[in-house]
Amino acid sequence: MKKNYDVIVVGGGPGGTCCAALLAKKGMNVLLLEKNERVGGKGMRVSVKGFQTEMWPMNFIPVKSGPWMEAFKALGIESKLQVVLSDIATYYRRPDGKWVHNVTRMTDPYVPPDPNIIFDQWNLNSAEREAALKLLADIAMMPGDKIDSLDQTTVKEFLDQYEPMPWPLYSYIAYLTHQFTVGVIDLVPMSEVTKAFQSLMNTAGGYPRGGYGRLVESMAEVAKANGGEVKTRTRVERIIIEDGRAGGVMTTDSVFRAPIVVSNAGIHPTVLKLVGAEHLDKSYVSYVRSLLPSLGFTGARYILSKPVLPHAYYQIWSENSWFDLARYRAAVMGEMPKDVTVSICVPTNYDPEMGPPGKQLLVLGTNCSPAPEDRTVRSLMKMTDEVIAEALPEILPFIESKEGYAGPAQVSALSRDQVLPGQGGEAVGVGVTVGQCGKYKPSARSPIPGLFYVGFDAGSTSGLMGTHQAVDSGMRVAQMVYHYHLERLQSVWE
Repeated sequence: MKKNYDVIVVGGGPGGTCCAALLAKKGMNVLLLEKNERVGGKGMRVSVKGFQTEMWPMNFIPVKSGPWMEAFKALGIESKLQVVLSDIATYYRRPDGKWVHNVTRMTDPYVPPDPNIIFDQWNLNSAEREAALKLLADIAMMPGDKIDSLDQTTVKEFLDQYEPMPWPLYSYIAYLTHQFTVGVIDLVPMSEVTKAFQSLMNTAGGYPRGGYGRLVESMAEVAKANGGEVKTRTRVERIIIEDGRAGGVMTTDSVFRAPIVVSNAGIHPTVLKLVGAEHLDKSYVSYVRSLLPSLGFTGARYILSKPVLPHAYYQIWSENSWFDLARYRAAVMGEMPKDVTVSICVPTNYDPEMGPPGKQLLVLGTNCSPAPEDRTVRSLMKMTDEVIAEALPEILPFIESKEGYAGPAQVSALSRDQVLPGQGGEAVGVGVTVGQCGKYKPSARSPIPGLFYVGFDAGSTSGLMGTHQAVDSGMRVAQMVYHYHLERLQSVWE
């Protein structure tokens, strides 16, 4: 392996791998370093007793649009992005304890469901239905300039403007805030929720054939096909800063040189560990320290001895299951919530080739603290088991095993090192709160010449969340880095 490159990308998540592949396709000499055995980041492909899956439930890639599709078109591998549509089942526990559910049909072109079906389940009266329709219409039809103006307005502040506000609808939007941003309604800006809501209303979405990890691996193959190098099981210990500029990286046993380093390791670990605060202005370090992580996610995988569940994705919630700041703080202190939201993905109902015939894998979990040291996640997982048993009792006789508990500690070990208390196990990254996302998202260009960030933390303006923002960042940062590379070629001082 060579020791000198045009650019080194640290971390093979969706954003880092997309960026590396695009830069290699543009002719740059690229090295992608990944500490795990394969690329994929939080969506890395894992094997569980014959099943191929991810560590957490993942879903919703638009069929014909969005960052994933744009990236695969730019890389010339559009045919490898095959989105499989399937119905989504939503289970809602009424205040009286009764479970009701509805099924959203995912079709192309997409036809939104009749909201009166949900209103019936919520037992809304005529006045409440009118108020609910007005709020949903305001969100669905909101113009772009109005959405942008809500970057500093929290979901709670926005909802509190509406009177009367049906409590089930308030709770539903609080629940969607978890789904879209993995944040709490007291802090997430309404602009982010609105953009995600409109995206869902306007297009059909599903699950990629072969899983999310396969998509990232396909992008890594493009990087290698265009002369780039991808080195896994290689942990970067330090980003080299020389004369105030990026100069390469130090791994456990090697030094690789490049005038450009792009970090997909998370902005906190990059600044506070890989670079070191001594190389940056104190005010910038303070700014980075102030960036709040998203909530975490804790989950497990059930293996059923026979296929039981007919749908590919399940959402389970109640009016007591979502976090606001008060509920979240209570949970972190050990006071368990009355209920929990649960997400379940059944990968083989999207793609039968992802598991052995005659069995079924459920990938499931709930939100929690992002702190690797948080000891309440086991209790939340126990509550998750209880909620599933109540909502989906038909699976109980067929649970063959429970595999692979994964919480904030596992997220941190997989994707981003913990460098601050309460940080490291975030489900998506930082920048999901007011003043830290939308137009306030951290810049992908660091104060150090030649050092860039890529991934969910920085550089994206996408209306969708999670991997969508990571891939969108990958495309935008690749363009930014390529221009910087050309500027260096012109400069007589380089």
